[in-house]
Amino acid sequence: TPNYVDIVVIVGLSGLLFYLLYVLLKQSHVWRLQNKQRVKEVLDQRRHVRDEFRTENGYSWDFCMVFKVYNNRDNATELQNKWNLKYILRELTRGGFQTKSFYSAQADEVYVKIRAPLDRLLREADRIDLKLPLNPENLKKLLKEGRREGNKELWGPVNIPDTSVETPLSPYDYIYARYEYDRPEVANLYHVWDNHTVFRGVDRLKLMYSIMTARKVDGGCNLDVYRIIKDGAMLGFFPLHDKLELLQLQEKWLVYCQYPWDQPIDDVKNYFGEKIGLYFLWLAHYTSWLMFAGVIGFFCWINVAVEGNDPNAVIMPYFATFMALWATLFLEFWKRKESRYAMMWGMSGFESEEQDRPQFEGVTMASPVTGQDYLYFPRRESSKRRAYSLSIISAFIALVVAVVGSIFILKLVLSRIKALTYEGTQLGGIIAAIANAIQIQVMNIIYGGVAIKLTNYENHRTDTAYEDSLIGKTFVFQFVNSFAALFYIAFVKPFLLIDPCLGPCLSELQTNLGTIFLTRLALGSTLKVIIPSVMSHLADKANSKGNVIHELTEAEKEFNLMEYHVMLGPFQDYAEAAIQYGYATMFVAAYPLAAIMSFVNNYIELRVDAWKLLQQSRRPEPRSAEDIGTWQSILEIVSIFAMIINAALISFTGTFVVNYTWNVRAWIFMTTACGIYLMKVTVAAFIPDVPPEVTIQLERQDYIIGKVLDNIQDEDDDGLIDTSAVHVADFSVKFVDDDQL
Repeated sequence: TPNYVDIVVIVGLSGLLFYLLYVLLKQSHVWRLQNKQRVKEVLDQRRHVRDEFRTENGYSWDFCMVFKVYNNRDNATELQNKWNLKYILRELTRGGFQTKSFYSAQADEVYVKIRAPLDRLLREADRIDLKLPLNPENLKKLLKEGRREGNKELWGPVNIPDTSVETPLSPYDYIYARYEYDRPEVANLYHVWDNHTVFRGVDRLKLMYSIMTARKVDGGCNLDVYRIIKDGAMLGFFPLHDKLELLQLQEKWLVYCQYPWDQPIDDVKNYFGEKIGLYFLWLAHYTSWLMFAGVIGFFCWINVAVEGNDPNAVIMPYFATFMALWATLFLEFWKRKESRYAMMWGMSGFESEEQDRPQFEGVTMASPVTGQDYLYFPRRESSKRRAYSLSIISAFIALVVAVVGSIFILKLVLSRIKALTYEGTQLGGIIAAIANAIQIQVMNIIYGGVAIKLTNYENHRTDTAYEDSLIGKTFVFQFVNSFAALFYIAFVKPFLLIDPCLGPCLSELQTNLGTIFLTRLALGSTLKVIIPSVMSHLADKANSKGNVIHELTEAEKEFNLMEYHVMLGPFQDYAEAAIQYGYATMFVAAYPLAAIMSFVNNYIELRVDAWKLLQQSRRPEPRSAEDIGTWQSILEIVSIFAMIINAALISFTGTFVVNYTWNVRAWIFMTTACGIYLMKVTVAAFIPDVPPEVTIQLERQDYIIGKVLDNIQDEDDDGLIDTSAVHVADFSVKFVDDDQL
């Protein structure tokens, strides 16, 4: 008889999650209406207050710092005395910032709002060679006319065809160039945004952070704000929300029904920065592809249900092969989309130009390449620290294996208790599976903090190197932690007499995978909604008690929100998605509903993550990013594991080829795995990672920047020759050489 417990549980859980999403978005609508009223009141007040800075620059306060008030400085630590409020205000002023300080509602904290004049930001953009988009119309006009300096022609007209059969892109779109301050002849080339400046809000925030962390010799403040927070000298540091931009983004993004591929990604990027924008672009791409895989998986589940809920149904090997091809196409088309958006956002080549992290420590010495001063960290010390990290990681992995083994011993004990049998169903296995799901979440939380400390200890030079190291060590642990129990059931239990499978091992694998997967989805989505709301409510309540000297200001309300760390926030979201990708692909031969459940979860995840960022979190400090980094390699590795594991499930664990000898099964496994791998490689080879139009546009950009900024001449630019300094050519021919010496 078909067993429909799975579909009942899935439909019930999906209904609960969608109802939770409905309540969340309904509350967010009320919040938006209240926020609109607050914005209206603030704008009304602003009309009666003359702010010359806002009038002159087109913007106002961008960052906020929070400090604790000490009634007695003797109670402060040495580091808190070193990084005191007066010192930081003095350094900010010296760096070119303007500040405004005020007490909190309970007068126990000081809030410092920070802004920088437009001219200071322009100079910083020039110093760090910030890439800005060029105005297509002005760029086209200049190229068509060429450039002259007085009577001298620097370079002649450039006639690039407006259309081409090789690319649908205009030659003047998506062209980015470094900003140059003292070049009035190129000032009108840069794109001007709605705020009447060449900078978006995120550009201002990046430049301000660059000034704060830059060395004093470079005109910066030399303030490592996150180290100061870690030392306890500062309570918080965060960009202030732009209420008008925030409301506009909420209207577009916080909606109940929206296709995954129809997210306002460009608006997200322009408000939160390229790093967070890239995460949502990837999640939308992943969710869109899961839709098709989920539909196919659902029809396969129907076939399994019709055959008595037996995962050894004939259709499953074909579905596993399909998922291997799906994974290849999903990743190959993501590479193409990633490179296209990197070009469109001006991020191509960003990693090669990345600056050092403020937290990087080393000895100042002359570079052996350029001779300029740079920070040097000994390679031997770096290797020693990484070896130490590896030993700690190995110890944690051993601990996970021990914990998983203990859970299976518990399951063995519970399976012998008759009281835990209900209507022929042994509940011991379900209890052990739930315990395993909880253990996975707890161990991930514990190890997450350890991994961050180890990565900090390794002292990486750039944010990209830091994040790649953190990704590597975290995912190795989470992979073992999440899948150890499933590997045990699939490839160890079939050969054990002391702990045999309860029925077909593939059925037990299906039960455990479904329980772990659904528990993880339910807990993850629910906690993401509940925790931010509770924390924000408790913070507001705590700050409203005691002697209150004024109502909570907007800056205080934002500080009471949860922090979404610009690096660790997307990192944790990517990590969850990568593990989910493993569940959806690696054991798909046993659980075809994993893809459709992943789609449902990710659809809700898009809405919940948007709500969390827009209404429940401080505005994260924006960062640039060219790609998703090491996550791409991890997804590739998981896809290869999925191919091998599903081939092994079909050949050894299931009953598909049970009548063959072990030697024949081994040959079936090798043939299946190699055949699927060959198919994956062939498909990947026929799909270029970078679309031709992207390559052409980047080549156009290099050529155009060479013209408009560097005044590089073409070979046919005859006007570049200064004829006043050239002698008249001598065309006479002598009969013999009369100057042989």
